[in-house]
Amino acid sequence: MLKIRDAVAAFKTLNGLICVYKPPCVPVKQVQHAIISNLCRDLNALPDRPREQRVEIAGPTNQPMSVKLVPNYADDPLVCGPRYIKDDFRCILGINDGTKLTYLINTSRLTRAYKIHGVLGKATDTYFWNGKLVEKSTYNHVTRERIDGVVAHMQAAHQKTMFQLAGVHMESQTMYELASQGTIRPGNSNLPVIYGLKCVHFKPPHFTLEVQAVNEYDKYLWTLIHDLGVQLKTSAHCTAVQCIRHGKFDLELALLRKHWQLEHIVGNMDQCRQLMEENENMLYPKSATLSV
Repeated sequence: MLKIRDAVAAFKTLNGLICVYKPPCVPVKQVQHAIISNLCRDLNALPDRPREQRVEIAGPTNQPMSVKLVPNYADDPLVCGPRYIKDDFRCILGINDGTKLTYLINTSRLTRAYKIHGVLGKATDTYFWNGKLVEKSTYNHVTRERIDGVVAHMQAAHQKTMFQLAGVHMESQTMYELASQGTIRPGNSNLPVIYGLKCVHFKPPHFTLEVQAVNEYDKYLWTLIHDLGVQLKTSAHCTAVQCIRHGKFDLELALLRKHWQLEHIVGNMDQCRQLMEENENMLYPKSATLSV
């Protein structure tokens, strides 16, 4: 953790990416609001630049007048307000100029890994735990071997569908050439693609899937749990979704809520900068793109 003693120097360093762990049931906008509020608080608590002065000319006009510098009260924080306010920051996973990097990361469509927690025996209208209960069913027939088999079949089906939509046969030379170029990514950013899917925990009725995907979104991941329940001849709904990796950014790098403070954020920004310098192809990954 870096020690910062000057507000002006600290503000100038706040241009880059940060990796943050979003607490459950907390909206992203609330996370951004909390981070910016903490930055304003910490910056305003640091020693600030010297107060501006103004030139004052005093004395009778028919005699030599005195010229002196006096404090400019218009520059006093008690008059003009805090030096740093929320409008001074842009924050979308990055701070200020770092928001440009977040755009590049999103457009490069890096693979993300999730742990999706589900419960067997109940289904909701939204496929998530806060939805309305619409079905109950037994799950005693579900075993670890059966769930592993269904998950493997689902992974193969998702990958096969992607190539079928692109008009590429799984055993063709074109397919081999695409695969040799790197991770195959869809040309359409609205098309979710699953690269890996496996069960990492099973203790009925609770289970956890680990998913590696691109272009996914929350409701799509909830649907995976629902579809798994259907194929297991029971019902299931999602209870939690945890992103554990985004490209090279993992949980070890993510700042917890208690660390959303200036010194920790500056230090994390420096770590993210080093990570991106070590992985230059992160923003422009070498991969094949399917125009689907």
